[in-house]
Amino acid sequence: MKQAWYVGCSEDDIGQRVILVGDPARVSRLATELEEVVFLPESRGLRTITGRYAGTKVTVAAFGMGAPIAAIVLHELAHLGARVFLRIGTAMALPPLRLGEYLIASDALCREGTSLAYVAPGKELVEADPTVAAALEISLQEAGLPYRKGRIASFDAFYRDMFALEPDAVERVNAVRDELLARSVLMADMETSAILTVGRALGVKAGSFCVASVDNASQKKLDPQSMEASEAQLFTIALETLTRTGLD
Repeated sequence: MKQAWYVGCSEDDIGQRVILVGDPARVSRLATELEEVVFLPESRGLRTITGRYAGTKVTVAAFGMGAPIAAIVLHELAHLGARVFLRIGTAMALPPLRLGEYLIASDALCREGTSLAYVAPGKELVEADPTVAAALEISLQEAGLPYRKGRIASFDAFYRDMFALEPDAVERVNAVRDELLARSVLMADMETSAILTVGRALGVKAGSFCVASVDNASQKKLDPQSMEASEAQLFTIALETLTRTGLD
């Protein structure tokens, strides 16, 4: 029986459909939406559960922060037999996207280093799986939720490329923002491009669906009450999407 090195579970422990989240606390909150939930042994802070939603077996796995560990979690679960992956969470908004809006990733600009190990040098853009993106659109339309579909860019150095914590980083962050706007990027995060790249390299379906929680220019954050409501909608849309996404 296959066993994951870092995630710590076996092929019998997981479903073929997986929700990837950054914050481990979201795993416990998603557990309340599932039936027959099994909390798998936690390894290296990687929290994983498996349950059923509308009769469909679903695994929820947390990767923490950043492309390297997100890629490890996806790669290990794909090795164990998972076939569909959906990354959900928060991301930084660029205009015309506004705080609280939802974005389905159509493609992602690779500005993190992990993708380089999975694709030919020089490849900057990776497309989301079209069947996952289409299933997301159906789920959102049925729920009556407004959304956009567009490009995400992913980075490693949060405080040098996405958010200026010190004055000497402002010029660099502003230059990055100008490039992203010129390339029609609507959101920035730390994982999506790696998740899409690794998914394509391994022959599994991978998509990304995020809510804009921080404004890139003003650094304003979504208020806690709005964030709680947005997170609940993320959960519902993700689960509905996975139930309608085929494995082939």
